[in-house]
Amino acid sequence: MEPDNLPPEVYLEILNGDREGEMFPITRKTVTIGRDAQCDLHLADPYVSRKHSQIVFRGDHFTMMDLGSLNKTRVKEKEYIQKNLKDGYLITLGKTQLRFLWPNAKAWLAEHGIEEEQEAADE
Repeated sequence: MEPDNLPPEVYLEILNGDREGEMFPITRKTVTIGRDAQCDLHLADPYVSRKHSQIVFRGDHFTMMDLGSLNKTRVKEKEYIQKNLKDGYLITLGKTQLRFLWPNAKAWLAEHGIEEEQEAADE
């Protein structure tokens, strides 16, 4: 299933907590993460909000968006309301750490005629 050319083999690796070691595949354009059982990725971490954050595919990149969570969303150890993700980025929600994995990003972007955006220096 590849709606709107959603890249294959994109995952969130759960690095700690009750689901440690699990690889959660991103197979939809919008994936909601939180403590609520209705979330696509349900985390039992009491420091994670019911609907904590979302990962959204925007045509040629994935963006992590905080949904007004109490404990914020951290990407690469900095708090963000919204942050574009690259392969290997560490995401922290509450006490739970996730690693965003898109190992074939360069090949996928090239195959679709998209120039890879260079990462700007962090503010």
